[in-house]
Amino acid sequence: MRRRRSLLVAALLLALPAAAAAETQRLVFPTLLGEYQLAFDDKRTSEADVRTLVTLSPHLAGWNSLAVAPRLERCVVDDPAYLDCRSRSPQSANFLWNARVNLERGNNALAYLRGLRPPPELEPVVSWLMRSLTFSLWLEETKLEYFRSGDVAVLRRRYEDVDPTRDCGEIVNEIARTSSADARLDLVVLRWHNCVNNQFRRKLGEYPMPAWKKFLAAWRIDERVVETFPISREEPQTR
Repeated sequence: MRRRRSLLVAALLLALPAAAAAETQRLVFPTLLGEYQLAFDDKRTSEADVRTLVTLSPHLAGWNSLAVAPRLERCVVDDPAYLDCRSRSPQSANFLWNARVNLERGNNALAYLRGLRPPPELEPVVSWLMRSLTFSLWLEETKLEYFRSGDVAVLRRRYEDVDPTRDCGEIVNEIARTSSADARLDLVVLRWHNCVNNQFRRKLGEYPMPAWKKFLAAWRIDERVVETFPISREEPQTR
């Protein structure tokens, strides 16, 4: 009896380090409205792998600009890569510099996606993100070329099955007729951009959520989105 009890105690003591090693690890990432929380078993996968692959999450892709390129006019005051952010108009002295910073960051994000070696479950996600980001870069590069040349023909160029002349011709014609530089800017940055973007995204389709869920299940990762700064449901929101 004593021998059996001793063996049982010894087995329990040996099991304690293994149980401690298998303890669930947690990662927290900031989002626009709160936090994105992950729980995973570090015996199943490493923290480094989780940190790399989580950038593909539908809850972080837009936040980290993996789905879309930064807009040309983006300028972050505290970021030393940008010059004076007081004016973001294409006519400002620093616009071209700041626009190139944004295009470079978009291209760096695309290079990052191309360099990934994702597990099979995430291949549809990476493919979707690359198509989304490649188009977004084209959209910003096209606007920059128009701002530099003033040639409306630039805005008529096709991208895959998207034909701005066919799908957004009314807006392009209005840009060509408008004499005011400020009015043309608004038409290009808002109406032309949105029209062409909507046409492409209708064909691209939604983020491949089933693939992301399959990845989480295969890698035994639990995710949770926590809104610590919830949007008021009573007031209309503007974007």
